[in-house]
This record gives sequence, structure tokens and C-alpha cells, in this order.
Amino acid sequence: MTRLSHLATASLLVFTTLLIAGCASRDDAATTPTTQGPATGATPEQQASEDDFHRLSSLAQRGDLDSQFKLGSFYFVGKPQKDLKQAEYWWKQAADRGHAEAAVSLAYLYTGRDNPEFGNPQAMLKYLNQSASSGNPMAQHILGNLYMRGIQGVERDPNQARRLFQSACRQNYAASCKALDSKPGA
Repeated sequence: MTRLSHLATASLLVFTTLLIAGCASRDDAATTPTTQGPATGATPEQQASEDDFHRLSSLAQRGDLDSQFKLGSFYFVGKPQKDLKQAEYWWKQAADRGHAEAAVSLAYLYTGRDNPEFGNPQAMLKYLNQSASSGNPMAQHILGNLYMRGIQGVERDPNQARRLFQSACRQNYAASCKALDSKPGA
């Protein structure tokens, strides 16, 4: 299970980098060796990864919110395969039951940056607001930027932006603290 948490953490870090940078490009190169084991047709690492994925899927299907979030993240980054419909499905399962990280991930998906077919500005704002109001500092920061700039269907409101940045900064979200330092009257 430790390997599963390392994979989930790595997946979350990849996602976070994409979200903050607004960059949809990722290194799709395979990181596992291509040599196969003699008996199973898969390396021990590949088999362990498959076992972790199956355990995660089972927990997600039984309603475990963190597993639903992680499974969606795996599908998003392409482990075992990239499938944005599955990522959306699992993130939505968790987000609709209050998982703040799943909600911010779903909001990102609905920007349409990775695939324009998923672009849904109303749903993006719904899940971003849901995540921000439940205390997710990343969502608060992103929403603060939208208010600061008056973009993505959000009216410009520097005071609301400042409140969101302050909330995220109190949670040690460095980008929000920096935004407060760089904005006059912050």
C-alpha cells in the first residue's frame, strides 16, 4: 500500500504543477522497463502496480472518497491508461460527496485545457467554489486569481480576491502569500 500512496502523491504533484502553470503538456514517456519477466509476461514492478490499481479500484467502487480521488488522478495522468471520462467519473463521485481535492481536480478538467470536449465554465466554477469554500487553499488561490483578473465568468473583485488569498496564505499556501505581498492594499 506504500507504493500506492507514493504513486498517488506523485500523481497529485504532477496534476498540481499542471494546474498552477496552466500547462497541459506532460512527459508521456514510459518510466517502467520494457523487459518482461519470464513467467507472468510483466515485470515485478508492473505486476505490483497492477495489483495496487486493482485494490484502489475496489476501494473506490465501495465508496472510499480518497480512493475515488486517487483513481481519477491515475486515469488523468495515464496510469494504467489515460482516460479523461474515467477521471471525470471518479472525481465527480468524490467531489459530489465533499472531497475538496477531487472538486478542484474536476474544476481543472472542466477548464478544457487537456481536452476541449470537457470545457464547461459553469461546472468549473461550481467545483472550484465548492473546493474553495471547504477550505482548499489551492482552490482559494485559483479563485482569487479569477476575481483579481475578472476572467472565466467571474466579475473582477479585488476585495474578494484578497480575502481568498488571505485564507490560503493562512494555510501556508506560498503563492497566495506572494500574491498578497505583490498587490497594493493587500
